[in-house]
Amino acid sequence: MRKTVFILSFVFSTLIFAQNPESSTLYEKEYYDLINYVPKNLELDSILKPESRLLQVELNTISSLHIYSGLRDDFKLNENDNKWLNNKIDQIAMALFLDGKRILVSSVGGYSGCPDKMIDTLQLNNIEIINLKFCHNCTNTIRDENFIRKFNDRMYSLMKIEPPNRKTRLFYGEYKGRNKDRFEIKLVLKEDRTFKFWINKGHGSDFTEGLWKNINDTLILKSRNLNKDDEISFALSSAKWIEFNDLVFRLKKGKLTELNGGNLKLKKTVE
Repeated sequence: MRKTVFILSFVFSTLIFAQNPESSTLYEKEYYDLINYVPKNLELDSILKPESRLLQVELNTISSLHIYSGLRDDFKLNENDNKWLNNKIDQIAMALFLDGKRILVSSVGGYSGCPDKMIDTLQLNNIEIINLKFCHNCTNTIRDENFIRKFNDRMYSLMKIEPPNRKTRLFYGEYKGRNKDRFEIKLVLKEDRTFKFWINKGHGSDFTEGLWKNINDTLILKSRNLNKDDEISFALSSAKWIEFNDLVFRLKKGKLTELNGGNLKLKKTVE
């Protein structure tokens, strides 16, 4: 009983802290507004209810779900209640998406401490996304893992963006090489999952850009669709647009080797 009272006191104090931006200069008003935002499109459960009385509260914000998800082991939830809680995380990600909010969550802190700015924006596949950060100390990072994984997996799926895997970061950077005609080639793979590709022919260049993704150590390039303004711009310039429709490379020790039957080989020059 004492442990339950302690846990509930912790939850209550944490929620009060999360709703009071004046209690800390670390968080900005935008951060507090977002973690306490109740999505307009959030559907309330009218039939399915958790078995644990500890979960029979309003879990309708990122803040409340994040905290309760982190305490699931302390609450000793059974399998059904764990599934119910995971479903609530899925629902809030969907509701935020329907409200027009594109959000990914990351964990920061540990020995290096937490940054002053706990909310940022990033771009993936030309979509502007809010990067919401959870601050942790050296011992409690594991509490965030379940919420972050479930929430981000759902948001990636809704945005139709391939989530990063453990090898994605290895691809970031600039690569150079030459084709069979000895023309210089440059490929830039950016962290926002966009790419630019040039073949320098001296008097002009072949060029394309678009989106990239990786499946383990395999890189896939797909050019974006040109609009009318692009077509006019290229017609007036010395650049010639080329198009990649799933051009595939294999990455090994900082070198990209084409797998589509061609013989392109590019070496990483800039991280």
